[in-house]
Amino acid sequence: MIIKKAELEDAKGIGKVLMESYNINSIGEGADVFINETEKKHFFLVAEENKEIVGLISWKTHGLLKHELAELSRIAVLSEHRGKGISEKLFEELLKNSKAYYNTKGFALRKLFLQTHLSNVRAQNFYKKLGFNHEATLKNHYYNGEDEMIFSMFF
Repeated sequence: MIIKKAELEDAKGIGKVLMESYNINSIGEGADVFINETEKKHFFLVAEENKEIVGLISWKTHGLLKHELAELSRIAVLSEHRGKGISEKLFEELLKNSKAYYNTKGFALRKLFLQTHLSNVRAQNFYKKLGFNHEATLKNHYYNGEDEMIFSMFF
């Protein structure tokens, strides 16, 4: 398995991963999400096995660079590839990538945060295992009746 920076030609493979893991209806819609988020300065990394994209992670800066905040936007692995440590490896690369980005701009990443649905207990446990702590809950944030939890990691 290799982890690399996502390129435009990865859009279809990324679309497949996004379709399986998020509220996305088709590979094409997932590819469009990737392209749109990339245009909005999200940084994507992908995990490949045998030239197939099997997982992804993305992040973006939050606020001004001097705030030294980054948001983990997405993390997903195709179901048949789960349990192999791919998510952990993607996260390790995200940390290296985001810290290096801030360093090249003369800053140091101070805080990495993310949002997840209150109902997504599996994700919450994964984030806690990585060292994130629950920081806040947003009521009815994206969907009525579904709260979002904010998890953060400080450096």
